Amino acid sequence: MDVKLSTQNIRTIAMFEKVTKVNAKDCIITDNALYFLVDMEKAGMAIGKNGANIKELRRISGKHVKIFPYSPNLEEFIKNIIPNIKSVDITDKRVTISVPHEDKLTVIGKHGENINAMRDMLKRHFDVESLKLR
Repeated sequence: MDVKLSTQNIRTIAMFEKVTKVNAKDCIITDNALYFLVDMEKAGMAIGKNGANIKELRRISGKHVKIFPYSPNLEEFIKNIIPNIKSVDITDKRVTISVPHEDKLTVIGKHGENINAMRDMLKRHFDVESLKLR
């Protein structure tokens, strides 16, 4: 699926690639965070030793930085972006996930930013119409 990027996304990806030396497949920008999608085998390299690249990106952007490893398999991709997941139910273009109660706030994020970024990634790369959290 082709992803159309705005000028701001392209600039942000260029900054990410300059710092990490890893190609980003996609970028979601919110008020408080930057979410990057990278090949699964490059995720550790993108994070850097002891999180050095994440810290540098946070310093430059002034935002939290999250890196999602990409998988072409939808269920595997969801498990990559939400590691504490209990169950995944995929029906047509709808996804329902279940996470432990104590992890719900982390998955949702401040003002729903994390869950909305995940919805955007799923829509852009897998044409998922809805993501619901149980």
